[in-house]
Amino acid sequence: MTRIAALASLAILMLAPIPIGQAQGPGMTVSEGQQIGKVLNVRKVLRSPYFVSRYPTIHYYLVYVAVRASDRTYCSEYETPVLDEIEDVFSAKDNDVAFELKGKNFKIRTPHGRTIKAHLVEDRQC
Repeated sequence: MTRIAALASLAILMLAPIPIGQAQGPGMTVSEGQQIGKVLNVRKVLRSPYFVSRYPTIHYYLVYVAVRASDRTYCSEYETPVLDEIEDVFSAKDNDVAFELKGKNFKIRTPHGRTIKAHLVEDRQC
């Protein structure tokens, strides 16, 4: 019986995920290609629906996020109807986040583990 327990614990240790990079905060890891930046500003704007209906509509928000890393500020925008997602981004204000930049695509990983896919916009929009 102890032999089976030893093999089971060895299998669990071998299959356990090993994070790439080093932890920067509670539950935040940085993988290759990602950077760490501080969220300077978050702004949400209610996007007006294009048509009027007698049925209730889902409100979409444009969320603008300004992230400062090294000597550069990145301004990104994404659209979402999910209020919990917006609150998660607002809670990241003045905190460090992991982000990845590929061309105009901008991925932000909030301290609560949510990944936001945005795109870069002009700095004046933030």
